[in-house]
Order: sequence, then C-alpha cells, then structure tokens
Amino acid sequence: MTRFDPPKNLAHDLPQAPYLFVEHELVLGASSPYRCHPGDHRSFIVIGGRVRVESRHADGSGHREYGYLRGWHAEPGATYRFAQVGVEPAVVVEAGSTTGPVHESWDVPVSPTTAAHCRDVDSYRVDKPWGHEVWYTNNLGDIPYALKQIHMTAGHQSSLQSHQQKVETNYVVDGQATVLNGTLAPGNTDAVIDTDALPRAVHARRSGWSSAANVLHRVIAESDYTSVEVSTPELDDVIRWADDTNRGNGRIEVEHVGARV
Repeated sequence: MTRFDPPKNLAHDLPQAPYLFVEHELVLGASSPYRCHPGDHRSFIVIGGRVRVESRHADGSGHREYGYLRGWHAEPGATYRFAQVGVEPAVVVEAGSTTGPVHESWDVPVSPTTAAHCRDVDSYRVDKPWGHEVWYTNNLGDIPYALKQIHMTAGHQSSLQSHQQKVETNYVVDGQATVLNGTLAPGNTDAVIDTDALPRAVHARRSGWSSAANVLHRVIAESDYTSVEVSTPELDDVIRWADDTNRGNGRIEVEHVGARV
C-alpha cells in the first residue's frame, strides 16, 4: 500500500500540549505502518472518506471499517494499522496520551504480547440547548484525555465559559463558526464580561484552536457546525460567565440522557 505523509499537529498553538492531537491524510491506497504503543491509549475518528483498521489481537482477530464521525480506540499494547478504502481519500484525527514510545513497522507487524484490542469509540450522547455532544472516550475509564464530537445548530452559541484546570483543542469537521477565545478570565466570578471586546476569529472545515485553562471562550454557529474536541479529562470543570438558557456552573445532570447515536 501507498505510504502516507507525516501527521499534522492540531495542538500546535499550545506551548506544551498535555495530549496528542494530530490529523492523518490518506490518499487512495494509503496505509499507516503497523503501530504499537505499550503505555498509551489512542483514539481515532474518521472525518473524511472511509478507513479499514487491521489489528493483530492475540487471538488473530480484528478487522473493521469506519466511516464519517466513527472510529476506534487502540488500547495500550494493541498492534494495528489503518488504511484508506473506498473511492475517496480519507482523513483521520488521532488523540491520546503521550507517556511512552510508539513502535512502528512498515513490513512486518509487531507480534501482540498482550490481549489488548482495538474497539469502537463510545456513542454516549449529551444533549445541549444548542445541539449535542458525543463523548467518544466515555467507555475508557480513567485516562488522561477526553475526546468529543460537538454539534451545534445554526444560529446558536455555547455559553461564554472558562475552565480552572481543563485544556482543550477543537478542530472543525463541518460548517463554520465564530470563536471568541484568548482573554484570561477575571478572578471574580461575579464579573460581567463585555463579549464585544473579546478576540474573535472565524473557523471553517479543517481549522481549529486551543483554549488554555482560565481562558474565556465561546463558539457561535454561523451554520450547522461540527467539531472534534480533545481535552484534559476534567469534563465537569466549567464556569459559565454568560449562557442563553441561564445554566449554572459545572455538570448539568439533565443533559446526560445517555442516548446512543
């Protein structure tokens, strides 16, 4: 199979990113090398075309195909590769931890030494006043990153928010949004924010941004909008400075309907 180019770093605007977030582009017939990362979880979402994952489990099993906004987790110790299939090039985003080495081989797959598997991402859905999220890593337990799909309907906006610990990077999959981002949050949580004074930028497909801890940010959907977001794992760490439906800080339990998509 045709080899593909080195991945594009999607968290380049963070001086020291606490997670991996990269984009792989696969032309027709392209494949990654066989890979194994003994100490790290990795998660993959297809954002264009179709991909076949070939994993070498200890029992010899493990071939699956994934299309738009679906994907897989590669557990620590799993051995796998992924390849473009179908009639159009494929684009895949990869997120994960970076605590150890990644072993790669183009010619001979690394023999699996554990029962580690590649498995489907989760489809846990969180409904929002502006759309919904899909928490892809909800089925991984205690890991050092979280991966989401975020969908916002045209004309809606997220809360103006910040996080005390959470760091996040968003990458647009479809649509266009105006993003307010980059100003440090006040120390006083009762402060009123002048949103017109905040830096803003328009982001379309295959562009993105990062928000460090304690930075104010908001997304305004100019059209129906979908992104993939990777972050540190503090998903309930939300301070809402302004919200169109007057939601408070933190986790909103009624939004967690647990539906599967």
